[in-house]
Amino acid sequence: MEQIEEIEAIYEDGVFKPLKKPHPSDNERVVLVVKEKVITQEFLRKFEILGERLSKFRNPSKLLGEDRK
Repeated sequence: MEQIEEIEAIYEDGVFKPLKKPHPSDNERVVLVVKEKVITQEFLRKFEILGERLSKFRNPSKLLGEDRK
C-alpha cells in the first residue's frame, strides 16, 4: 500500500534537508513533489495586522497553524 507523508524541507546546496525525520527506510526510493510554501512570513504579518483591526479574527496566524496540522 502506498503511504503519503508530507514533510517540509529546506533546499540547500542541491540537497533537500527534511525538517523532521521521514518514515522511509534507508536507501528506499521515494517520489518528491516540490511546491513553494504558500503561507510566507510576510503573509502572516499582514494577516496579524488585519486581525488587530477585526476583533473577530484574534490571533489569525495561530488559527492557520492549527488548521495546517
